[in-house]
Amino acid sequence: MANRFHMWKSEKENKSAKGNTREEKTAKFTEDALQLLEILGGENQKIKNFLINSYKSLPVSLETKEEFYNYFITHSVFSAATAANPASSVITELLYEGKEKLNLPSPIDQYFLRSKAGRSIKARLNAVEEELPKIIEEYRRKGKVLIGNLGSGPGRDVINVFSAYYQNTPGIEAIHVDKDKLALERGKRMAKIKQVSHLIKFVEENFLKYKPEEKFDIVLLIGMLCPLDFHLCVMILKKIKRLFKKGGCLLASNVSKKMLE
Repeated sequence: MANRFHMWKSEKENKSAKGNTREEKTAKFTEDALQLLEILGGENQKIKNFLINSYKSLPVSLETKEEFYNYFITHSVFSAATAANPASSVITELLYEGKEKLNLPSPIDQYFLRSKAGRSIKARLNAVEEELPKIIEEYRRKGKVLIGNLGSGPGRDVINVFSAYYQNTPGIEAIHVDKDKLALERGKRMAKIKQVSHLIKFVEENFLKYKPEEKFDIVLLIGMLCPLDFHLCVMILKKIKRLFKKGGCLLASNVSKKMLE
């Protein structure tokens, strides 16, 4: 490990010795971000400058902020959906679909799909769908398996897993808990299409206040902890501890300070 660290350090120092690197010249923007800035600069230089100044934490006038806001909600499906409901699962669902299925001509939306954050959210769905069946199989040995999907949105992850592996398997059920009624309605449609409606119950409720009739073997907490600081994460985990059966399992997406960025 020490050798690798010193090798990385010496390479970095060598770059610095040659003068300004490409990263320094471009404020460490990714290639996708640079492409977006180039396109925006051709259409509206003021919007491009706003993005760069905001990234550098430079002061921006209220008038410019308002112009930026209007530009993005009229030029981007992602931005319009976020402005309408910042907590909406619509954004996550769009990222789950990915650029392979979506035909979104806006360069802003294309950036969201190609960005590291967008690809990470898609990868998160893949990871849950890969790991959840393994965990279910462990608990099946003990008998009936009840899954709690907290802050589920539509609950695409569980729906996909049930559809792929457990359509006709007795003793495996899930409860999706979310306060977004529209997201749950979408989940019901998805479950019906995938023919797993009989395995999933949808509950409109804040999962921190939810009082289940039966405790869970497996709890999913996907995307709930990621944007929160450490102390809030601890508080949430303490509150939901009461929802687990003895020996229950928590499947949560990774918490990282970088998610805040």
